[in-house]
Amino acid sequence: MDTEDGTVKQLEASQAPEAPIQADAGPSTGVTSTPAPVLSKNQQKKAAKRARAQEHKLEKRAVERVRRRERQADLKKGLREGTLTDAEREILDKSRELKRARRAATKGTEENVWPGAIVIDLGFDSLMMDGEITSMVSQLTYVYAANRTAKRPVSTVLHTSFSPETSPRLWDKMARAQWHRWKRMFFWAGGVDALSTRMGEERDKEVTVEMPVKSKPTRDVPSSEDLSDPHLPFPASRQLVYLSADAEEELSTLSEGEVYIIGGIVDRNRHKNLCQGKAEGLGIRTARLPIGSFIENLPTRKVLTVNQVYEILLNYLALKDWKAAFEAVIPQRKYFQSKDQKKAANVAKHGETGEDGEEGREGEELDQVMEEAMKDEEMDEEAAMNG
Repeated sequence: MDTEDGTVKQLEASQAPEAPIQADAGPSTGVTSTPAPVLSKNQQKKAAKRARAQEHKLEKRAVERVRRRERQADLKKGLREGTLTDAEREILDKSRELKRARRAATKGTEENVWPGAIVIDLGFDSLMMDGEITSMVSQLTYVYAANRTAKRPVSTVLHTSFSPETSPRLWDKMARAQWHRWKRMFFWAGGVDALSTRMGEERDKEVTVEMPVKSKPTRDVPSSEDLSDPHLPFPASRQLVYLSADAEEELSTLSEGEVYIIGGIVDRNRHKNLCQGKAEGLGIRTARLPIGSFIENLPTRKVLTVNQVYEILLNYLALKDWKAAFEAVIPQRKYFQSKDQKKAANVAKHGETGEDGEEGREGEELDQVMEEAMKDEEMDEEAAMNG
């Protein structure tokens, strides 16, 4: 009887359908992706709490924007009709003075713009979890804010693989950041491979490509069709260099004749050699930042966020000193040998806040960046309307 049961079970097992094999996600880089980790209940609660708080902040920001514009309209009407009080006239005068100062500061920094170019490769949407996509949006916002306020900003920052088709989740989350208003920032639907091909074709034609004049920002968000066949925003004669922590070559300086690519991915180190493998597959030269040559006591793996890499490049352009650039950007927690050292330093500086406190501070900083960026854009828009 036991034999018959065993035979039946073996027969049923042999007829059972096999489990489906899932295909690897993401770009073809020769690196097998690992399954995304499942969030714990505590992490899910934190994520839901942050989402609710963010939704509330967006609603408040929209109401405040409407209130500010209505207030500005009332002040202008009062000025025309001669009914402004002394306090209201003072508010209007300060607002105009601030606009003049901003315009003067912008004109003064134009001559300090570095004519080189940076590319941010966003072709990793499918390899990131939703929370990592949100972090990527934050990092891109920091990149824009850093370039806008830099002593020597980069003239051209090109984001590749950006469209509803190539990076759907990132496209949706970037809407609130008003990316289409970002100055000196360009967006392509095509990937780094398309960029490399386009540059090669232009070089073969021996065509000198001039940087296009970017039109004034509009209220309408560009569609994916607007990004599908754009002009090359820098000369095709330049050489692409993909920045990778796994590269053998060390970057010694920044050249206007080179275009530096930063991999736009947040993966908590799940995918090893991802950018290096992608660049090698496309035949693009790779190089790493010279962190080890200038900072000896950095025990952690030398992998930084997109905005940290970008800010290091900005600091180097301004200071011409790699060591000073690294020390100005790399957070102090990277220098600790253990979690205990990191926790002790964090408690000493901020009290018993822990990781949640750190996340809260980062969220507040991002809100400040977003608020400043939106205020700047509104002031620019209003100045344009007033002539």
